[in-house]
Amino acid sequence: MWSPKRLNNIVRSKIRLHREEDEIATIREIWEGVNLSGYNFWIMGFAMVIACIGLNTNSLSAIIGAMLISPLMGPVTGYAFALATRDRLMRNSAIRNFIWMTGISLAASTLFFLISPFDNNTDALMAFSKASIFDILIAFFGGMAGFVGIMKKDGIKVMAGVAVATACMPPLCTAGFGLAHGIWMEFIGGLYFYTINSLFIGLATFFLARITGFRAKPDAQISLHKSSAWLWGIFIALMIAPGIYIGWQKWKLEKNSDSKKETREQIRIHQLEKKVNQLDSMIRSKSIEKSSNN
Repeated sequence: MWSPKRLNNIVRSKIRLHREEDEIATIREIWEGVNLSGYNFWIMGFAMVIACIGLNTNSLSAIIGAMLISPLMGPVTGYAFALATRDRLMRNSAIRNFIWMTGISLAASTLFFLISPFDNNTDALMAFSKASIFDILIAFFGGMAGFVGIMKKDGIKVMAGVAVATACMPPLCTAGFGLAHGIWMEFIGGLYFYTINSLFIGLATFFLARITGFRAKPDAQISLHKSSAWLWGIFIALMIAPGIYIGWQKWKLEKNSDSKKETREQIRIHQLEKKVNQLDSMIRSKSIEKSSNN
């Protein structure tokens, strides 16, 4: 018998987020992503070069490869998790390493594009300089999926998918291209794309870390005061506003292209009908002429 209570229990069991790893293992994994030294430093360098080559040559496979191996998401997740659990040490380390990673990647990609013999503005570069509201939604839900992946024992597939969906390295390299060639709209667009990805990945991580009940540090001093929450709210709204405008512009462009396509089809149909009518008139006139001769 399907009672409301039983149905409720089934639904709750399906949607409940339980941790497959213990809290210490999850925190250790987040710390590994936050650190810049060692493997992460070298992987970041390789990802930057691969992303630059992919953007420069319009190679989608290279760009996806750079997304997969890039460690830029680590400090973002670490900072948001530190805010949720009020971990001062992780927060400071995440901020420091995020600034270092961003600065090094931007400077190195700028240098790459300055010496690269290819200076054409490819479709891939233009794609990563215009972030819309849809990219914001991808970053937010990708961040949620990423944090769930961290809590899973074998979340590597989830993390790989999240890395591709929430691209961090390509927009930063796009900003480097804009800086190298003085294309300021591309520089600002790439930085904006990178900023919204980082912001909304972090926001999603913060919410899920709170919802799933990770304990705050016993000696926690950090908290989001009302004034800080208001400032974060204003900043998030300011970040969303250009995305909504760009999304609306894309929709408008798509709608116009659809209407133009429809108009072209109607003109073609009209021209075809005209030709058919002309042909029909010629056939009729010939048949009348033939019958009169007979």
